[in-house]
Amino acid sequence: MFDVNRMGEQIAHLRMENQYTQEQLAEKLKISPQAVSKWENGKAVPEVPMLCEISKLFNCSVDRILDPESCVLRDMGFNYEFLVKPRIPAAEYSGPEWPKSISSASILTAVKLFFGLEQRMDNKNRQVNDDEEYILQSAIMNICFGYSYGPEEWIHDGFLIYGLDYEIHSKSDYSEDEFIALARGQIEHGYPVIIIPKEYTDNIFAVGFSDHGRTLKGLGFLEGDDQKNARMNFEQLDQYEGWYKTDCDIMTLKPTDEKMPLVKACTNALFKGLTLLLNDSHCGEDKMQGHGMVIYRNWCDLLTEENQRNADRIECTFPHAFIHYENKLRTKQFFELCIKIIPGIDKELMALAINQYNDIIASATEIATITHTQDSFPKDSLNEKRNRIIEMLRRSSEQEELALSYIQKAAANIDK
Repeated sequence: MFDVNRMGEQIAHLRMENQYTQEQLAEKLKISPQAVSKWENGKAVPEVPMLCEISKLFNCSVDRILDPESCVLRDMGFNYEFLVKPRIPAAEYSGPEWPKSISSASILTAVKLFFGLEQRMDNKNRQVNDDEEYILQSAIMNICFGYSYGPEEWIHDGFLIYGLDYEIHSKSDYSEDEFIALARGQIEHGYPVIIIPKEYTDNIFAVGFSDHGRTLKGLGFLEGDDQKNARMNFEQLDQYEGWYKTDCDIMTLKPTDEKMPLVKACTNALFKGLTLLLNDSHCGEDKMQGHGMVIYRNWCDLLTEENQRNADRIECTFPHAFIHYENKLRTKQFFELCIKIIPGIDKELMALAINQYNDIIASATEIATITHTQDSFPKDSLNEKRNRIIEMLRRSSEQEELALSYIQKAAANIDK
């Protein structure tokens, strides 16, 4: 018996086998992407002349399209009902694997690659996938400027540079079936959804589903997991069963006419970053939570207190030594991007600031190394190690103040 759903699966399989996105297939056939989507989801069937065109394009018989038994979907590693491919293929991640611990910056990198917005291409005509977008989004989201700190909500600028905006949908506002249908409907319309859990588990960048949406297919991103956040391979998806049973939000993406120029977003991030980095007031009960110069002073106070009680571990450096290293690295790299992106910025002053950050990063590397290897130190040398860290932090504080004074002067004539 003819099965329209299985024929749709066959068209999807042949399309992916021939490395076409839905948009590319639609362009070849001179139809709309929505028509392709309806075929693949069993909501419509191609007319006979169109079936002939499809068979020619895929170099197969019409029977192979009509006969789903000839399609081996299990080659993909899982069954699926619907799967959206990136509009342009993306190369595998080519940057350093560590550090890349900020999940939201990685998700926004995935958004850019999924929508085919990266203009740099490798020799196989795939979008280049490296750290540049991650660095930019770390700054636009303000995350690289703080310690155990992030914005209370996603920053719209990070989406507006792509011509996109977002809405957050809370599980508490929907029944279970409505919540599942929301995610499924967005994917069916060619848009990924982002599942944001309230607990410490994967953020899901979902591009497909099975079991009527009860299982999502996509990439997982996790705060603090460098390896997971560096993986951006849309050919190797994970599956997430029962995702809707967790306490989570759904982020849906939508096009907007308010596209923000990259220069404007970068300038906004620069001035916001300066405000955060210059902060000298404590915020929060945890002395290592917050942002700015106050962190150096608080960190030195905690190390001094550990020395006074002869603590048998350097407790206050984990995980902050690694956060400190990545934040200073990404901040410096963002300032390097500002030189390329923002017209009118004083490049000589920015270069002086970046030289100061090179020294800060060298000290941060040493602090992280001490933290990582402290179990190999004799216990009676820990006070000496803490004093060494205090010395580096005080020196880094002076260097960062100088660097930020250079950047303030370099940005003085920029139009906000």
